[in-house]
Amino acid sequence: MINLRMHLSRKKIIKGITLLFVFFLACNKPETPENYVARVNNSYLSESELQDMVDSQYVSEKYKSVIIKNWVRLEILYQEAVKQGITDSKDFKVSIENSKKELASSILLEKFSNSTQQVVTPEELENYYDENQSSFRLPFNSYFLNRATFTDRESAVMFRTDVIMNGWQSAAAKIKKSSSIASLDEEDLVPEQDIYPTRLIGILDGLYPLEISIVIPDDKSYYTVVQLLDKYTAQSIPPFQAVKNEVERRYKSALTELALENYISDLYSLNEVEIK
Repeated sequence: MINLRMHLSRKKIIKGITLLFVFFLACNKPETPENYVARVNNSYLSESELQDMVDSQYVSEKYKSVIIKNWVRLEILYQEAVKQGITDSKDFKVSIENSKKELASSILLEKFSNSTQQVVTPEELENYYDENQSSFRLPFNSYFLNRATFTDRESAVMFRTDVIMNGWQSAAAKIKKSSSIASLDEEDLVPEQDIYPTRLIGILDGLYPLEISIVIPDDKSYYTVVQLLDKYTAQSIPPFQAVKNEVERRYKSALTELALENYISDLYSLNEVEIK
């Protein structure tokens, strides 16, 4: 199977170097922003820049606090480096130039990856699974299930009744746009340690395949109904249907990586390259 670590490493490079440049640019703002969350001497971190750093508005205040403290620490060190003339040194300028090349190269490859639409057939996925079955061996006890979580008990009870009367697919189709549905997962393979609430593990262990659970409340005032499809022990290899989504993800990643390798090879042929 094609090694996918290069793809993950490229994402880390982009994120790391981009964050470095965001910090670096933040260190050089001459104007005072109207709304800022931190300041070191005449350098400010604005609220909008903080949002760019955290990538999402749905993050905890604790995480934002860590980002702000990291910015302050880096800003203090940066200003001291400027005082000592480090930013004017040849080594610094070479490092910046190399970082620009790495970032530009990584963004180019990421752009190519995103433009590569991998269309695969069910037969291709099954063949990939058959050829790589051992790589899908489960490290933990896992449950293959359908799960619906509601914001109120009455909706959960009505859904459970509908599932018993008409089957999961029919009942699920009716509630997908309901305001009472918090989450709906179908044919989901879940490791034992990711099962929530934890009491659900005991309930699942008592169910037979295709059996429906009772309505299960949790400490966040949500109500869950589960249909067990199957369960698998640690170190077992689940059937294709249970890992179909993971098979598709891995196969598409492998195809993308192969396309990247071919793309780089084509670039080599278009350029004069000499290694002595």
